[in-house]
Amino acid sequence: MSRKRDNSHFSRHDFKRRRPLPEPAEEEKPTTRPTPPSAVVVMGLPLDCSVLDLKSRFEIYGSISRIRIDRDAVGYITYRTKDSADAAIAAGHDPSFGLTVNSKKVQVLWATDPLAMWREGVGKNKDGVSMSKLVRAEVPLRRHGRGNKLASAIGNTKSSEDGSGSSVIEVPFRGREIVAYDDIIRNSTKQESKSRVMEESEEEKKKSERLLLWSWGAGTDGQLGTERLQDQQIPQQLSISSVSSLACGGAHVIALTSAGKVLSWGRGSSGQLGHGEVVNNVLHPKAVTSLDNYFITHVSAGWSHSGFVSDKGCLFTCGDGSFGQLGHGDYASHSSPVIVSSFVGQHVAQVACGMRHSLVLLKGSLSNQVYGFGSGKRGQLGVSKDKIKYINLPEVVNGFEDVEIVGVSANGDHSAALSVDGNLYTWGRGFKGFEDSHLPQCLNSTLKFTKATLGWNHALAMTGEGEVYMLGGNHLGVLSDLHTVRQAKQLTDSREANLEKVPGLDETKITDIATGAEHSVLVTENGEIKTWGWGEHGQLGLGDDGDRISPVTVSLGYDLSEAASTKVYCGSGFTFALTKP
Repeated sequence: MSRKRDNSHFSRHDFKRRRPLPEPAEEEKPTTRPTPPSAVVVMGLPLDCSVLDLKSRFEIYGSISRIRIDRDAVGYITYRTKDSADAAIAAGHDPSFGLTVNSKKVQVLWATDPLAMWREGVGKNKDGVSMSKLVRAEVPLRRHGRGNKLASAIGNTKSSEDGSGSSVIEVPFRGREIVAYDDIIRNSTKQESKSRVMEESEEEKKKSERLLLWSWGAGTDGQLGTERLQDQQIPQQLSISSVSSLACGGAHVIALTSAGKVLSWGRGSSGQLGHGEVVNNVLHPKAVTSLDNYFITHVSAGWSHSGFVSDKGCLFTCGDGSFGQLGHGDYASHSSPVIVSSFVGQHVAQVACGMRHSLVLLKGSLSNQVYGFGSGKRGQLGVSKDKIKYINLPEVVNGFEDVEIVGVSANGDHSAALSVDGNLYTWGRGFKGFEDSHLPQCLNSTLKFTKATLGWNHALAMTGEGEVYMLGGNHLGVLSDLHTVRQAKQLTDSREANLEKVPGLDETKITDIATGAEHSVLVTENGEIKTWGWGEHGQLGLGDDGDRISPVTVSLGYDLSEAASTKVYCGSGFTFALTKP
């Protein structure tokens, strides 16, 4: 009947129709393979959460290869290693704190968790069976040919509008359109490959620079950053990234990031947090946005005021100014950082905030290099031999005319400075019964110090050889025997007699020191953190509220022996540790 059927020659069209379809590529086959174990799902994100917000919050646990957020506020993160994903899951399941994004607590699950897989459903097929991107891979349109219903529905959206279309089309899968990292796109050109390698190298660099932060002690004003208004007697690891250094005050914390930005949290009842408002407490780190146009290099926190120094040498202060400690020429308080006009045109190197006074060190100036302002009742300003009640404008600290100062410190009613040749100067309230000093006094010692920190009744000083000495300390948690402390009148001829070497360190070299109101912390060369002193709020990190009269090792539940560095910081009754793995 038809000659074409009797003809042994097939047309190319007949051959194409009758040729069996090629076996689909392996990656295009529907599969039930679970998501790789390094993938996690973050549920309950804030509606305004961006991909960058999610990235900055979770990259502290490790390098991320891809990340996206779906329209239903569910995030999907794939880490480069399973260990990183394990860390994120562990943090999310922490019974005490969990994880928060933009102040909202979120749920972190493995991508293979049944709940996460259920949340991935995007609709039902024609048989009413739920579909999930995690258990059914997206099928390319070419698999269906030109005349399939899926392609027709995409070409004619009216079928979806009248209810006859597929629900899969109504809520399309857009995962590929919101991938955050371009390193999952396999570039074919050499230039694109080079860019991807550079990006991965940058990711590894960021991972190597990642710092870990712990806190413990008094927390009823939110100063621990744990988002709980309660004390903590053992160290708690915090989920705060990019912090390079800290300053701890009476009940607030100022954090400096590697990008020169400032975060603060804790008590803000005097405006010391710099957020532009007076608040009782802030439970989690919040950016000081008024300083965003400056690269901040140094921060300090006093009892209820704060200081900030930019890379250009500008000084900003905020908080309680009732004693003139902000240096603005009045006694007003400020809830946002205000530039100290007295130092405009000069280069401020450091600021140190005490209880009611402040010290400033200028850079590149041997004359008039240290200034003081605020309360001077105990001589802590060092500007006169006579008692001065208040000074609200910076005045030169006397006694450093022929001495180059490289560091200043303030706490309580004490002041201290270190010279370039390692001499320690103190002034203000006297230690261990000594009379107040209204001018800087050089400690009569042959030791050469590299760092000094002040508490309310004691000071620690560290030498270049890693030895630590204590000045004063005749109150809670002392290293001296209170019953045998000699009176000041017996020591009037030797200030060195007031200096004691911290015992119990077995000749171990010390790499860092810090002092709170009535407690002390140090770090040994093998990574151990040791504390002693007043422990009523758990600031010693030993699991109780007892005092200690000699250094005791604190356990962070983390091996610090291989850490590149560990730094410690103390507030009035709380402690922070910052480690670089």
